Amino acid sequence: MYSSIVWDWNGTILNDVEYNLCIVNTLMQNRGMKPIKLEVYRSAFKMPIRNFYTDIGFDLEKEDFEKLASEYNRMYKADFSSIPLTEGVLEVLEYFYQKGVKQYIVSASEQKSLDAQVKEKGLEKYFTQTVGNDDYSVVSKTDKARDLKKRIGSSGKILFVGDMDHDYEAALAMGADCVLYTGGHQKVTDDTRWKTIGRMKKLFALHI
Repeated sequence: MYSSIVWDWNGTILNDVEYNLCIVNTLMQNRGMKPIKLEVYRSAFKMPIRNFYTDIGFDLEKEDFEKLASEYNRMYKADFSSIPLTEGVLEVLEYFYQKGVKQYIVSASEQKSLDAQVKEKGLEKYFTQTVGNDDYSVVSKTDKARDLKKRIGSSGKILFVGDMDHDYEAALAMGADCVLYTGGHQKVTDDTRWKTIGRMKKLFALHI
């Protein structure tokens, strides 16, 4: 039985993959580049996010990455209210909340933006703490996960729920088991290092 669950935000709790793809394609079209399809997006998506942009064709030797990130963030915030939660995740959050399991978020999103987004979706009550990035660089979550583990303490088992291999790295940094959702930003498959789920309600079976 897990005493704590650590959640990723984007692509895991928040179903923003298609929304994100639209923004990326708009950024590409604004630069005279051809848009990409969902399969390409999910196959290329990685951390640090700068490498993802380079892999799909952005020339970050000529373009300032911080300006690109700023443009992306303006577009992301513009219609954030339209982004749904991942199907079934609200029921899962409520279930573990009622069971007294402490829940946390560790995200590569900037802290103030993360807090505002969690509040807008009405999910504040479910989380003991939300941990975001210090800026918009979207580089890594492992240090933040390691710091959170110190606050959680050494007693009890921890489960990390994410949607990409970097979430496994974050889970490893805090000594947690890892489950990856296959409908998120990155194409993930079964691996000996983590479990995969195609539906959030599959998490009910792990609380044994």
